[in-house]
Amino acid sequence: MSKEHDEHSFYVAPAKKARCRFTVQGSKFIGTLLPAADEEDVREAILSLQAEFPDATHHAYAYRISTGINLVERASDDGEPSGSAGPPILQVLQGRNISDAVVIGTRFFGGTKLGIGGLTRAYRDCARLSLEKALLKKKEQLNEYELHLDYEVLGAVNRLLESMEGKIAAAEYTEAVKLKVIVPARLANNFIESFDAVCRGQGRWSNQQR
Repeated sequence: MSKEHDEHSFYVAPAKKARCRFTVQGSKFIGTLLPAADEEDVREAILSLQAEFPDATHHAYAYRISTGINLVERASDDGEPSGSAGPPILQVLQGRNISDAVVIGTRFFGGTKLGIGGLTRAYRDCARLSLEKALLKKKEQLNEYELHLDYEVLGAVNRLLESMEGKIAAAEYTEAVKLKVIVPARLANNFIESFDAVCRGQGRWSNQQR
């Protein structure tokens, strides 16, 4: 596996909340960066900010969860001109390979319109400055697979998982075996090839969203 592919199996995530504050031509901005493991965490973060700053004019945001084939990313301008708030935040997260994170840019209108360019810079700074204050950690991308196999190869598949740093997340034992397993993305191709070999082409697998 190439070094480039290996590097793409990792990303950066915030370890805890970080916040910045600044003013642009009378408008007050608060940038809040929060960890988010899933979209429910994002919803809770937005509701929390709306409750904390109920008088704010806008709560624009962007988030990224996971990476690779499991990546989920969204952006919202929350009433600001289209493309002037959420997308600039998202671009910063993308450019720095940040995921499992949401950034919310909270604005209190100060009476002076900033224009598209001014808003874009301000919301981009909500992400940039909050990231500068953040404690960040490197995380490895994980792929989840559903495996269907016969009992006679279960032991071999378990040994394969152990050798590939994988783990079983769930298991069902009926007439055959169904496993949900988690494997580091950097080893995914090797794992699937080895699984097919161990099962002599009789096993089935599918990729699951994480």
